[in-house]
Amino acid sequence: MKHVIALILFWILTIPLLSWFVPASVAAATPRLEQLEQGRQLYEAGSYNQALAVLRNFIQQEPFTPETARGYALIARIFIARNNYVDALLYLQRIPDILHSPEIELLMGQCLVETDKFDAGLQRLRPLISEPLSTADRKTLFSALATASAARDNSLQALFFLHQQLPFTEQPATVLAQAHQLLQNKLSETDLREAAFMWQGTAIGQDARLQLARRALVKQQPEQARQQLQRIFASSVTFPYWQEAEALLKRTSDDNWLSRDSIGVMLPLSGRYASYGELVKKGLELALQEHNKTSLPVRFIYRDTATTGVTPAQLVSGLTDDDRVMAVIGPLLATTANEAARRAQQEMVPLLSLSQGEGLPEIGDFIFRDTLTADHQVKKLVAYAMATGHISFSVLHPQNRLGEQMTKLFVDEVHRAGGEIVDVIGYPEDSTDFKKPIEQLLWLDRQVPIPLQEGEEPPELEYPLPPFHALFIPDYADRISLIAPQLVFYGIKDVTLLGINGWNSADLAKRASRFLKDAVFVDAFFADSKRPEVKRFEELYRQAYGDDPSILEAQAFDVATILLQAMDDPTLNNRDDLRKKLLGLQNFQGVTGTYGFDSFGESLKNLYLLQFRNGRIVEKND
Repeated sequence: MKHVIALILFWILTIPLLSWFVPASVAAATPRLEQLEQGRQLYEAGSYNQALAVLRNFIQQEPFTPETARGYALIARIFIARNNYVDALLYLQRIPDILHSPEIELLMGQCLVETDKFDAGLQRLRPLISEPLSTADRKTLFSALATASAARDNSLQALFFLHQQLPFTEQPATVLAQAHQLLQNKLSETDLREAAFMWQGTAIGQDARLQLARRALVKQQPEQARQQLQRIFASSVTFPYWQEAEALLKRTSDDNWLSRDSIGVMLPLSGRYASYGELVKKGLELALQEHNKTSLPVRFIYRDTATTGVTPAQLVSGLTDDDRVMAVIGPLLATTANEAARRAQQEMVPLLSLSQGEGLPEIGDFIFRDTLTADHQVKKLVAYAMATGHISFSVLHPQNRLGEQMTKLFVDEVHRAGGEIVDVIGYPEDSTDFKKPIEQLLWLDRQVPIPLQEGEEPPELEYPLPPFHALFIPDYADRISLIAPQLVFYGIKDVTLLGINGWNSADLAKRASRFLKDAVFVDAFFADSKRPEVKRFEELYRQAYGDDPSILEAQAFDVATILLQAMDDPTLNNRDDLRKKLLGLQNFQGVTGTYGFDSFGESLKNLYLLQFRNGRIVEKND
């Protein structure tokens, strides 16, 4: 009985305490969960800054729990919405593996793909195909899988994932446009046939047949093209590229529709860049005149890229469909080159661009380029420097687009070649006083001990020893004329200066030659070269125009000569034959150093190494 009474007394005393304690615990947890919910609602409403503030406060106060992981995931989604995949990944990587959900794995995989870590992204994303995900997340999953597969040159797999993405997207046209690019540019004819079979009865299958028809027509096989197109028109499947199919079908009815004696040319022939276009035209016409003296005549059909209301793509289509040219030369400007190249690849007509726009040859296998690029220059300079015993380098660059682009290429190339980058120092592009960056290059702001034997005194130096063998300065002649004397004045002597084609200036040679005795720079054209092809070109140009040529006319002369010589081949029947002929070009002796094309269609060049001597620019022997 005493035990029963004691037990009753215990519960009478304990229950009020519990009733006070449990709600207090719940009351402490509930506001924090409400904070997580508030952060989610703000995120979904697009109030990202407020959502970040709430969610960061939440995760700082919570130990790692499933709810904390949800908070980290929401923060990552905010950064992803802002295309800040690096910071999103940093938050996701803080979540312990034991708390990883399919959602977190998806977000991590997406961020890895968007930061070009394609293999790691694929490894995380593939297992999620069978996991339960929301419609939006499933769309993200297949989109990321398609991107990573395409980046790994697995185009058929990329098409598979794009097809899987279609039911989950509200914008199927965007997905089909991605598939269209893959089918046009990345698949072999065998893969196209497989795609047409795998996705027959779908828009992707229809597109695969369209590309098979296009390739058959390029090879002048109109009957095969017509069969593929008729299968497209016999289907009731919705297809966004009907007009392209109709245009191709019309072309199959024309007999021998290609004009074997015509090359299209796209240049700025009016407006602010007309003077450059006219110089290029002079080089092209000179090559054409020489060719037509001894071979079957060819004609150039010119189109002005500065014409108002006409896009570069329309100009390309007009040349390929109406004028039926075998190839296109141009454009010259980066602002028009990309669009023109994409349409040329779509039309499957070889295009030889003169533009320095980034990534042009990678657009497709019908796109070629012959111009001096930053990559050409950097590779030549680094190869020369390493071959002559220079293994450590510093960079002094203007803080502008050119300086930063060439610096990145130079640093990457030095590392690839096994050299060492000591310092990268920038200066405002309008600088006139270079004392501070030069002192930084000399490490005057750092204490560097000189190794000495016991009892040995440090040597007295006439000027400080730079901690590098060569200095790369990617800037133009007017700035170099200011930098070079200050380098010598502040103590940078007896090191090799490496420069770009912007140093190729007679005025710089006259004004600053004595400060540039150890300088070496590169260019694709050197008017005083002893190369026989250059001497012949200059003689022809002076006879025709009574003036000295520049690199623009020289590059144009090379491009025209390459195409004209290729078209002289009697076995060449169509545009695809011409593409193969260009890709196989070897041992061409161009006046701008061109001797062939790499597998992407980028020109291979033997650049000139140049130096300053006695107020003049002279060619340096390798």
